[in-house]
Amino acid sequence: MDKDEFAQQVRAAEGTLYNVAKTMLASESDCEDAVSDAILSAWLRLGSLREPQYFKTWLVRILINECNKRLRRKKITVPYEEYMDTPAPEPEDYSDLYRAVAELKPKLRIAVLLFYIEGYSLDETARLLKIPQGTVKSRLNAARKILKERLRDEDLP
Repeated sequence: MDKDEFAQQVRAAEGTLYNVAKTMLASESDCEDAVSDAILSAWLRLGSLREPQYFKTWLVRILINECNKRLRRKKITVPYEEYMDTPAPEPEDYSDLYRAVAELKPKLRIAVLLFYIEGYSLDETARLLKIPQGTVKSRLNAARKILKERLRDEDLP
């Protein structure tokens, strides 16, 4: 794969990469950094890609690893006084479903994103998350139950 083909494949995966990073990381700048680092890492390890048709899946796996690395490094506590002095962010205009998905535990949220939003199959989702298919099914089932309960409780106009 040459530089132009690599760039074309990365551009085609751009939306997926952003969605995965945003699902795992809260900060916009962390998302951008993680995506950039994942792309650089993929370029440097391009020789390890065995099957070019799975480039996007391979790149998403690299991004997930990069996000997990950032999450491990970022476990920082904030003093109570500083937390209380920080104004709450203005709520953004998201749909009830999007907000409910965003409130899921990270393990459930990433499974929902990959399977339902990005359209990966159960097998692909399991490979990306490095877990058995049965675990993916369990997480999707748990997420559906939670979402159903939360959305049922929403006050509808």
